[in-house]
Amino acid sequence: MTRGGEWRMMLDGPGAGGAHMARDERLAWESVPTVRFFEWRPAAVSLGWKQARPEWLPSAGAAWVERPTGGGIALHGTDLSLSVVVPRGLALPLDTLMQAVCRSAARLCESFGATAEPLLDAPGSGRVTYCLAEESPYAVLIGGRKVAGFAVRRYPESWLVQGSLLVRPMDAAVAGWLPQAARRALLAHAVALADAVPVAVTEAVAAERWAQQWGAWWDAALLDALGVSA
Repeated sequence: MTRGGEWRMMLDGPGAGGAHMARDERLAWESVPTVRFFEWRPAAVSLGWKQARPEWLPSAGAAWVERPTGGGIALHGTDLSLSVVVPRGLALPLDTLMQAVCRSAARLCESFGATAEPLLDAPGSGRVTYCLAEESPYAVLIGGRKVAGFAVRRYPESWLVQGSLLVRPMDAAVAGWLPQAARRALLAHAVALADAVPVAVTEAVAAERWAQQWGAWWDAALLDALGVSA
């Protein structure tokens, strides 16, 4: 995506996980520059692409779905999810693309009053098991704790980026689906945006602001990632 390019913008609101993932796959195959914001209703668990299903999941009483992209297990219901489709024909380097997405998410957090830091590399890290509970590349941190994480997959004609930003504290019943050790790690390593800013924020409010500012923040983040002065 070049500076000043046009995006297809989608604010889809709440929906079931399976329908959301199917839509992202369709968008990836269309290969049109797209950014989509959505929420999960009912709350659900998502696994990264080809991630082994944990033993606890079938008995957790949770709806679950496999994402088209990688990454670890994510819990949804109080987060804002986004998907970004960028045609590969634009020849945008993958690292530059992911930096731009992370920096845009950090700008969103900062717009509510947080001090946010993109984490673009995590030396020595392999595939994570639990997304927000472990350090991983392509994330956003507030006070050293993860508020958002992103993953990517290459399609024949496009890159598909999917991410999740924890907006409100995770519901106790949803967190209770996890094994005890994973719940402790989540509490220690993750933070909700609403707990880190001085103003009220919901998933819908965050989606509206991000959509309104996406083009400007993307351009600024892309130029920064490319090392070009505005």
